[in-house]
Amino acid sequence: MAWSLGLLVFALGLFLALWSLNQAFRMAPLNQEACVPGPLPERAELWTNGVVEIPLCRRARVGLFLEGTLAQGRGPNALVVEGGRVLWQGEVRGAIEVWVRTTGKGTLALAFTNDFYRPPEDRNLFLRVLRVEP
Repeated sequence: MAWSLGLLVFALGLFLALWSLNQAFRMAPLNQEACVPGPLPERAELWTNGVVEIPLCRRARVGLFLEGTLAQGRGPNALVVEGGRVLWQGEVRGAIEVWVRTTGKGTLALAFTNDFYRPPEDRNLFLRVLRVEP
């Protein structure tokens, strides 16, 4: 009798543990991407793959003055995203100016995704100036 009761308690405990793991790791979509306002970067240097967060959190027209160094004949691949939405994507060859409109529904970010370094070649991305207009 005690053995049967112990087996029942063990099975119940195992079931609860597996159920709680399922609940803990369930994928749930976010209704809105979070954006926490903060100081805006004036400049940024990406020497390797990475992201620069721009915590603007409001509607605006944003200008990014980018400069890229070439390696193996290609410039850095840059993305400007707001939350999960891509606002601009392209290769930066030399100096370019990119303007995007933000909605304020997510953190704005500049990403560098194709770093290459084999001396003397080094592909890098630089944010030279950030401008925000209403």
